[in-house]
Amino acid sequence: MNILVSTGSNSNEYKKMLFEEINAQSLDYKLVEDTSRRGEVNAIIYSDDCEISDFSIFPENTIIFSTFAGVEKILLNKTIVQPLVRLIDVEMTECMAEWCAAHVLRYHLGLDNYIKPTEKVWTVPNKERLLANQVNIGILGLGILGSATARKLKKLDFNVAGWSATKKKLRGVKSLVGREGLNQILSTSDYLILLLPLTEQTKTIINSESLELVKNGAVLINAGRGGLVEDHDILKALDGGKLSACTLDVFNEEPLPPKHPFWHHDKVTVTPHISAPTRLKSSVRAILKNMSRIKKGLQPIGLVEKERHY
Repeated sequence: MNILVSTGSNSNEYKKMLFEEINAQSLDYKLVEDTSRRGEVNAIIYSDDCEISDFSIFPENTIIFSTFAGVEKILLNKTIVQPLVRLIDVEMTECMAEWCAAHVLRYHLGLDNYIKPTEKVWTVPNKERLLANQVNIGILGLGILGSATARKLKKLDFNVAGWSATKKKLRGVKSLVGREGLNQILSTSDYLILLLPLTEQTKTIINSESLELVKNGAVLINAGRGGLVEDHDILKALDGGKLSACTLDVFNEEPLPPKHPFWHHDKVTVTPHISAPTRLKSSVRAILKNMSRIKKGLQPIGLVEKERHY
């Protein structure tokens, strides 16, 4: 198999790690250094900021492996008619589950009151906090990342429900589908975690209308895609008390512009798209494992259904 690496600014680093793994695993794969040998390319390892924009120059049976879990930006490139595989990697998945659990626990334990107090005063809460088994977590999106997050939070003894396009079987996790299921999860969750792909059906799924259903004082955590929420409606919900707090890791425009209201709202925490970064060695191993599946005549894990955008 001949592999072309086009991952933008870290292409050299990616090629080095790929070369090391190919040798360590004694694989019969070769790296193609540039597009002059494009007719020989069987696989392309690709990221959004790569230098290639026209994929019509490659054979239609060339398989494109994305280094990201989300592929909506890639699908905007209409020259890509080749099979596309999104990254599914165990370390990336664990990163996401840990990040989401950390922010739930941060709010659940009221840690912000002590990490960044408004006054340096010894203050003991006069109200017992709820235990995890008294708190409802709702996860919108029960794919690979959402399911891992659900399992992590269930292990911490939270009540966990998830909403997705199809029913899922996860031990101890309530699976909801359809409009009725969405309404139920919005209205009963103390914490709403967004881990949906961005599609025509999920775009601005959190808006003024859906926020009316949300439990008063709920916390919103978005680690899915910026386009899942309507920014103005989120701010309005925070100001009106419908939402008590919000942590956002993804945005419609990245980097988030310095003047964006999210930076300056005291109930919003902004993180710079760090919830589930691509991890070099782990992602290389995941992609090579998928290539081995293809050589055996198996379908790669993460093959994108382009009409569904994931």
